[in-house]
Amino acid sequence: MYRITGHYNINAITTTKHLSYTGTTCIMEITTVSLLVICSPLCMAIYTSNYIHPDAGISSKEIIQKYGYPLEIHTIETEDGYLLETYRIPYGKRNLTSKSQLPVLLVPGLVCTSLIYLNLGPGLSLGFMLADEGYDVWLANTRGTRWSKRHKFLDAVQNEKEFFDYSFHEVGLYDITANIDYILKRTNFKKLFYVGHSQGTTSFFAMAATKPQYNDRIILMIALAPVAYVFNVQNPVVTFVKHHLPEIQKLAEKNRVYELASYSPPLASLGSLLCNDYAVTQIFCASIFYFFGGYSPHFNTTALPAIIAEYPAGTSTRMIFHYVQLAISEQFQMYDYGIDENVKKYGTKTPSKYNISAITAPVALYYGGSDGLSTRSDVEVLIPQLPNLVEKQFIKDYSHMDFQWAKNIVPVLHSKLIEIIKKYSKK
Repeated sequence: MYRITGHYNINAITTTKHLSYTGTTCIMEITTVSLLVICSPLCMAIYTSNYIHPDAGISSKEIIQKYGYPLEIHTIETEDGYLLETYRIPYGKRNLTSKSQLPVLLVPGLVCTSLIYLNLGPGLSLGFMLADEGYDVWLANTRGTRWSKRHKFLDAVQNEKEFFDYSFHEVGLYDITANIDYILKRTNFKKLFYVGHSQGTTSFFAMAATKPQYNDRIILMIALAPVAYVFNVQNPVVTFVKHHLPEIQKLAEKNRVYELASYSPPLASLGSLLCNDYAVTQIFCASIFYFFGGYSPHFNTTALPAIIAEYPAGTSTRMIFHYVQLAISEQFQMYDYGIDENVKKYGTKTPSKYNISAITAPVALYYGGSDGLSTRSDVEVLIPQLPNLVEKQFIKDYSHMDFQWAKNIVPVLHSKLIEIIKKYSKK
């Protein structure tokens, strides 16, 4: 009996060791396979790093200089103390002249810098094309983004809450007006051209409606993927925040989250590796843009390493909250601080609506049918309210990002923009 029991114990021990060994081997094999699956794309990306886009990782200033264009760097102080970095290309490579040219102010969208008007390079990006057509190009960087995170009295880190206490309203009332005033004074012109993409249009509309005297300083405003009404945006993230805005606002305040999507050099470097044409992970990079801005077959994925060089560039949580408030209210209105603060600021319990009828500057508007952020339905609510709409073009298969980075952007969009700017230059 003892021997039988002992026999079975020996077998049990042997079996246990065998199972233990087998299990360990299995786990090691699974771990090895998992690591290979995870690491292979990165290794492949690193292996193919010699094929990265030639403009990957370079800034607005660097790309202007790289292609031999003249560069001026201007620091513009706003009425509320922000120090903005604005770049100037006074002339192009095809018109080396000191003769004064009409100024054009280019304003980027949400979490973007002036690089969006440059990173496809000469002959493709609007900033370079306008300079080569003889225009005096000014490229804005709005507050809180990579190149405009300075203030006379506030530090963006030490005084984060106060520094990032703004939305597109303050960008319009202070940043855009400061740029316009500075440029007109510097160039001795009385008017300029304005080109805005996405948030760059929202801020303009807020400015022109609230400070209508600035309408007289605009030759023509070009709105690319314009955003005023946003109640037809169906993005799941926007929908979630809409339904939980008070809780998210409290959570952000509790955790002192005042800045979002700040510029990250490691992310830009990683993007150069993972998002280039030879990386199998490029589709994941593109999918992030598709998720928010809408899918498009025209999106120039080859340019992704150059795009991510300064994207995202940072914004405030209040900026996002303001846009979500627009989606909830289905109005184009000022920031909702709550009943008590609204009464103090606006004299009413609810926020004041922007007076769109006061936007008397000529507006040329371009919007797309695949845009997930500037939807066709929302833009077509805005269109009949603009009193001086001189041009509108609907591009059926353009998404939000295509207005900066489409493969066919020159024949579909930029050639038309230059044509209408030339037309209004003669008036």
